[in-house]
Amino acid sequence: MTVDEIFSSESEHLYFRLIAARNALNAAKDPETVQVLNEILDETLNNISRIGTDEEIAAAEEIVVRKSNKTVKEYLSSKKYSLIATAVMVAVAVFAALALVIIILGSNSEFKDKIKPIIAVALIAGFLIAASVFISSFMKKKMAAARDALKGKTVIGCKIDTDTGSASKASGKSEKASKADKSRSPKVVRNYFGIIKVVIIIGIIAVLGFLAYDKREDIVDGAKILMNKIGLYNPGDSYEINRWKEINDKLVSVKNGVYYNEAGRLFDTEDYAGAIALYEKCIGYQEADTKLAESRNYEYYTQAEKDIETDMLKARNDLKNITLPFKNTEVLLKEYNKHINYIASYGNGVDRFNLQNFSKKKGRLYILEERLGWVKVEGECDREGYTYKIIEKKSDEDYIYWYIASDNVLKATPEGDVIIKK
Repeated sequence: MTVDEIFSSESEHLYFRLIAARNALNAAKDPETVQVLNEILDETLNNISRIGTDEEIAAAEEIVVRKSNKTVKEYLSSKKYSLIATAVMVAVAVFAALALVIIILGSNSEFKDKIKPIIAVALIAGFLIAASVFISSFMKKKMAAARDALKGKTVIGCKIDTDTGSASKASGKSEKASKADKSRSPKVVRNYFGIIKVVIIIGIIAVLGFLAYDKREDIVDGAKILMNKIGLYNPGDSYEINRWKEINDKLVSVKNGVYYNEAGRLFDTEDYAGAIALYEKCIGYQEADTKLAESRNYEYYTQAEKDIETDMLKARNDLKNITLPFKNTEVLLKEYNKHINYIASYGNGVDRFNLQNFSKKKGRLYILEERLGWVKVEGECDREGYTYKIIEKKSDEDYIYWYIASDNVLKATPEGDVIIKK
């Protein structure tokens, strides 16, 4: 079938050639194809200018408009502002919902204290949403008006959803041409990029949702701080006390752990006093109470070992502070008490014997007497009924022997024996 059999005139042939080139240009993606199609358009327009009538040329100019056209610009700007208004409406709704949730659930204050911020958020959000809806509706009306004005026209440089097929439906010739074009219909271009855009948007939303969930506490805290600054939210006791308590508990736990570990190290190095000081700072943490009692026992026992060399009374008091049972403390207490029971003042005047204390050094027992000072106790007592024997050296050949019992002291001299009563 020839061109003459399809089209009634060359102008009609060129017109539909122009339409086909326009459609192919809209579907083209690579620069080389676009360049070739633009050359075809230029050639076709030149042919129309040469052979078409003035009416046909005017009609061709009316059905093709550029992006710079006033109506097209009005349509695009209305569409942009409509999308912005819709986005603002959604953002305000989400922010208002979050703010209401924080106000209602994020504070332990009474409900009457929450009424004012709830009303304020509702009024502000309601006003902004209503304004956004009004602007969006107004812009959609302007878009519809511009779309109606562009109906049946081809817009070069952007894509507008207009009815471009009305002219062909009104003409029987167009229907004939459409049937003829079926045998040579252009390749259908599938908009895979649209699917990719949807997947990308969904992916971005999923990532943002995950980040929001992962950082939800920081987001809520940030929202509370922002709302508090603008006067819509007062955290009150919930934020200042409960939040402080949560943070303080964490800090106390860390601090107690540091004290506990350092106290254990000091205990292992036998620095019991240092261990006691640190265990006292973390009472209630793990086994700090038990470790504290154990450290005190070791500290008292160690101090008793030092004090016994100079003061049995003090050593006994050290041992009495120990929580029993512990090592051989009970045996030592029994031994020290036996000696200490002999502490007393015997007689008066020249023959006075004032036993003030005992000590034990390198396994040897010593007695502290007011006049004699520290005197070593002899290993054996050769007088029956007496427990201790000490020797007072008067000269190389003159000695006084003192024998100590529970109720008297015997003074033995070359001149004779003298018993001094308690």
